[in-house]
Amino acid sequence: MEDPAKELQTVVSLVTTAINPEIQKASVLKYYAPDASFRHPLCAVAAAPDSRASILAILQWYRVLSPVLSVHVSALTYDAEKHAAFLDVTQTFHIRWSPLHPAPARLLVHLTLSPSPDPTDPSKVVYHIAAHEDFYHPDDLVSLIIPPIVPLVRAALHAATFVCKINARAFGALGYWAVSDGEGGRGVRLQPRGEPLPPIGEDEGVELQERTGGDKKRD
Repeated sequence: MEDPAKELQTVVSLVTTAINPEIQKASVLKYYAPDASFRHPLCAVAAAPDSRASILAILQWYRVLSPVLSVHVSALTYDAEKHAAFLDVTQTFHIRWSPLHPAPARLLVHLTLSPSPDPTDPSKVVYHIAAHEDFYHPDDLVSLIIPPIVPLVRAALHAATFVCKINARAFGALGYWAVSDGEGGRGVRLQPRGEPLPPIGEDEGVELQERTGGDKKRD
């Protein structure tokens, strides 16, 4: 790639939804570094000589499982200084032999690029994918495999939030991470929009470090 900000969306489509396996393989060989790494909730490839071959195998198996696959990039952010890209992607994945109706799944793709001189024109710089990471919410990951149980997963997530609220109050009453009046008797209150919060006292940061250090020693 010469201009990742403009080309990455097309690259993602080529390596995931190519119309035939030849185009997919050619795209992976062109856009991924030979020693690229890959992370996904269900599999991983460590950076190593010719690790790109393992990434290609994963992408090929992905298409074997889902011959009809749609991918839509709704947002792309590229940090040219750090050679990093973030893509907000929605995909619809349908397992070949599954009678279940497919459901869209949203994921965040983080790509780390490596610059190198263009082999055909050393005056130009081209970029290859050196690291590829896919991040899913639990319910979106389940959407890929068993879409009908997505409501159950979401219900479990809401239940976990309820448990967090109960535990925060219960343990706060026991003195764990309890909100006090603060330095000088200043209470901590929510301020109307536009008004600043009370300033942090000079000794509060030191006190927090001392507490953290004490907790580590007790552990």
